[in-house]
Amino acid sequence: MDITEQLWLLKQIYDSENRYYDRKENRYRRRIPARISARMQAELTEAGRMPDRLYQPGHGALLDELHRLAQTWTMREAADAFLAGLWSAPFLWRCALPARLISSAMPPHPFTPYGGSKDTCMICGFRERAVDVTEAWYHRMTGGAPLDGDPVGYVLALREMEQAGERPVPTEYDRWIFRAALTVIRCAPPGTRYAKIRDMLHREKLLPASGQSVYGSLLESLALIGLLDTADYPGMATCFTTYVKRDERPSVRVEAQAPLAWWNSSVGINSVVLEKIFPDTDCSSVDLAERPAPVPPAEQTITGSLARRRLPRAVTPKSPDAGSGPAAAGDVYAVRIRDDAWITVYCYRAAGGRALVEYLDGVFPVMPMKPQIRNTVRLRGRERWQADVSALDKTTGVRRIARDMPRPAAVQPEPARIPFVNAKELKHLAWWCFPELG
Repeated sequence: MDITEQLWLLKQIYDSENRYYDRKENRYRRRIPARISARMQAELTEAGRMPDRLYQPGHGALLDELHRLAQTWTMREAADAFLAGLWSAPFLWRCALPARLISSAMPPHPFTPYGGSKDTCMICGFRERAVDVTEAWYHRMTGGAPLDGDPVGYVLALREMEQAGERPVPTEYDRWIFRAALTVIRCAPPGTRYAKIRDMLHREKLLPASGQSVYGSLLESLALIGLLDTADYPGMATCFTTYVKRDERPSVRVEAQAPLAWWNSSVGINSVVLEKIFPDTDCSSVDLAERPAPVPPAEQTITGSLARRRLPRAVTPKSPDAGSGPAAAGDVYAVRIRDDAWITVYCYRAAGGRALVEYLDGVFPVMPMKPQIRNTVRLRGRERWQADVSALDKTTGVRRIARDMPRPAAVQPEPARIPFVNAKELKHLAWWCFPELG
């Protein structure tokens, strides 16, 4: 089984619908979809890519390994791998450059708890928790570098690159992509924040992937290494900044960490860092409308090939008892949890695009019809749970199956607290009331 096929199987396994919380192990796990056969699982196991291969790092040993692995790279090799990881090589290879810079800049230090946290180091951002090695590899291959300069993520990426052997050399098209990304940033209107620039890069389709998140990951890497930094929040090519410093944000609405959280297009690209890291690379602007010919097909890359393959979804039939019109009191909706699991919710009232709902008993292998509805509530432990939801009639995987049903039977009092959620969250919140879904 080649790498693309391994990633395709993992794309199905790591789909959000297969995530559940294992109360016994006190962590999230992934269910293997029934369509992934025992033979496929055996091939993944043989390749060392089955999920739940856990790694429990220790702070001191991990930082020693980070330094050892990162120092096997010269800055030139790491910069070349970063460029190649824009197109011709998997995104994983972009990790070499920030890892090299973090390792060189980070001072020796003991584990120093961050605020009220007992498992996060305020100096380096190390988190003392088990990591699914396979999941980390999947996200590095398909998404980009670890967030927040996470040293555990970089060690796992460096291990993968060490095992891969030969290091990639950037093509001329890789170099053009880099120049094109810099051009988009330089041409952004003054004061443009990272989210808008991410969208601008996405519109240019510079990377062999379709999601916006891969462009956000690229910007975060450019900021972490120091190309998109500020005087108060420098990148690693200038000096080391602690995790607690990188965790500062201008407001709670800003998701990205520093330096990117504080940077905008008026600050511009750090030309000193650009020359330091890419001294032999032409970093001048390009005409975005004139790509080098021939343009290498995205589907010939690992990421591009994977992006073209869509996750299988079962066709959802329409219930003959669904009726028409917006949600109303007495309606029952089926909620798709995954290919082989459906549950139901009862609607108590509906107005203004919102509805008060509660889970009903029963887990069904296919979408249930009206005669299968179990008209008793499903408890969360020993208490009832209801939610005020929006978009009940507009959410994929949520479909009305009956109208004018009587109120469900329940002996427990109604809950005192009613959360406001989107209907799509009914799928994920179901684990609270249906532990058997795991």
